[in-house]
Amino acid sequence: MARKRYKKVPIYDLAGRCIGYEVPEKGIRIIECEKAEADRIICQHHYSHKVTQNSFVSLLVIYHGRVEGALQCGYGIRPKIKGEYRPEEVREFDRMWLSDTMPKFSETITLSLFHHYMRLAHPEVKVLISYADTTAGNNGTIYRAANYELIDRLRADFYLLPSGERVHPVSMWHRHSTRAWDFLQRQYPGIVHIRDGYQLKFIKRL
Repeated sequence: MARKRYKKVPIYDLAGRCIGYEVPEKGIRIIECEKAEADRIICQHHYSHKVTQNSFVSLLVIYHGRVEGALQCGYGIRPKIKGEYRPEEVREFDRMWLSDTMPKFSETITLSLFHHYMRLAHPEVKVLISYADTTAGNNGTIYRAANYELIDRLRADFYLLPSGERVHPVSMWHRHSTRAWDFLQRQYPGIVHIRDGYQLKFIKRL
């Protein structure tokens, strides 16, 4: 049985610029916001507890008038895709969190709204990169449902701090100018070096 398709409607500001998208029938909308607004939500609720640093756009997810989630999209660390796209045509979809009060299929609907918004508000962007972290139990199910293409599997390599923060080895080096295990254990008692699992790399052609 085919899934019902809902009408998606752009949201414009007074100058006629697209600043969001919505599905009126479901009461779900996404709308641009200041990075700090999305940062607070992502830091508190996203499993990584980390926000997008090289931010391109941040959006709030509104459900029947209440903020129930956030999205963040950045420029990415490695935006080139095998020479197929220029770096300026690539963005990295980094963070999405939705509250448990959102209805069934909200992730898929929200992703679809985000893709519609990007096509209209940022037509210069041709493709999105995103990652699913199998070490956090994410296998990219939502991305596959939204017609993302799996293009790579990257062996997991990060540090899990007792606070729950996940730190990439490069970031750890920048913090302390060393990755010596004895030093890190003293600095972060209880630290774990995660090497099992993968980062699944997906792309979405817009």
